[in-house]
Amino acid sequence: MPNSAPSKIDQTFQRLKAANRAAFIPFYVAGDPDLKTSEQLIRSAAESGADLIEIGVPFSDPIADGPVIQAAFHRALAKGFKVRQLFELARNLRASGVTLPLVAMVSYTLVYKQSLAAFLKSAKDAGFDGLIIPDLPAGYEGDAAERARAAGLDLIFLIAPTTTAERRNIIAQRSRGFIYYISIAGITGARAALPADLAEHVRDIKARTALPVCVGFGIARPEQAAAVCGVADGAIVGSALVRRCEEATAQNLQGQALVAHVTALAAELAEAAHTRTRV
Repeated sequence: MPNSAPSKIDQTFQRLKAANRAAFIPFYVAGDPDLKTSEQLIRSAAESGADLIEIGVPFSDPIADGPVIQAAFHRALAKGFKVRQLFELARNLRASGVTLPLVAMVSYTLVYKQSLAAFLKSAKDAGFDGLIIPDLPAGYEGDAAERARAAGLDLIFLIAPTTTAERRNIIAQRSRGFIYYISIAGITGARAALPADLAEHVRDIKARTALPVCVGFGIARPEQAAAVCGVADGAIVGSALVRRCEEATAQNLQGQALVAHVTALAAELAEAAHTRTRV
């Protein structure tokens, strides 16, 4: 039978709602610049205001990732990243005291290679709380959502600006944990300005579901995170942090110096998201 108790992700958003706060969700690539530093970056983010952490799983043929994240995937793969190291990373984070929800963004190709049942078990045993599988659309995922829920994992689906009303309803019914709203039709990457219709789309989705709605793609600066969180329940920031890590590496920063350089931006984004500017 499916697990009907509130998940760790549910509980996190319930606490945030009670405190009238939105979530800050940073995204890091597992294995970039290396596994040890990935762990340090995530642990530092958890200590600096993050509410959930999204971990990208390197894949040779990314689905919706822009050039910054694609490059990070290729760097990690060039160093020999394997999916088993994703689970090793999560176990190490849990062993080091990280308690906030961990969500993996992973291609279904990698899930299928292990088998859905095996991947779900490995992810849950390692300490993950949710999965985002961008190439497994709601309504076409078979029993994956039910099996994930039974395993104790939230399967989170994405909605884009171009998603039809019919599809939005299906996604709202099938998703667990939160809805991931893609703010722009396209690939990941920082943008100079947020879309003018962002608030309209978020309100439309929220009218269809009681689930939190978090916004990703294009958020790079603290003021953008604050604006997003004025209408949404959370801001997801990936490319800006991954680029910051790349810049630190180019400056020959390593270890704690690199972590401090990246976390400085993460802390600013977290503060802005928590402050939120109502629109």
